[in-house]
Amino acid sequence: MSNSDYEDDDDFTEDTSNDLVKQLRKASKQKDKELNELRAQFESLSKGQRERAIKDALAARGVNSKIASFIPQDIDPTEESVSKWLEDYADVFGIEVSQTQTPNVNPADAAAYKRMTNSADSGVSPEHNGDIMQKLMNANSKEELDEVIRLSGL
Repeated sequence: MSNSDYEDDDDFTEDTSNDLVKQLRKASKQKDKELNELRAQFESLSKGQRERAIKDALAARGVNSKIASFIPQDIDPTEESVSKWLEDYADVFGIEVSQTQTPNVNPADAAAYKRMTNSADSGVSPEHNGDIMQKLMNANSKEELDEVIRLSGL
């Protein structure tokens, strides 16, 4: 034995290292707790967003939104995916799937569009307007004028 009062450095570091380990464990537990809270919040928000997107897609198709509870979790909450799934299971829910979707068009608008299309098909092209105008200006009698009008389709 020596007569010196020397103490080993390792004795001092053990006590502080235990405190350090305790502090690190406490900090790790706190971070794990925060991480779990954030995960729960993320899952809740994701679930709500998915439900809302699916209900909107069903509403766009004119289908009861209660069907959303039957849509599997692996289906993307996009309108295309929901529509495809709905077409596949339309017979289960008694939904009639139309092969071609016709837009809701006012019959008066449809008739006006048809008249415009027909007039474009039977009308005079702009390149011939100058010729017709020249013939109309050069007509000397009513008969010539009637003939130009008849031939031009005016």
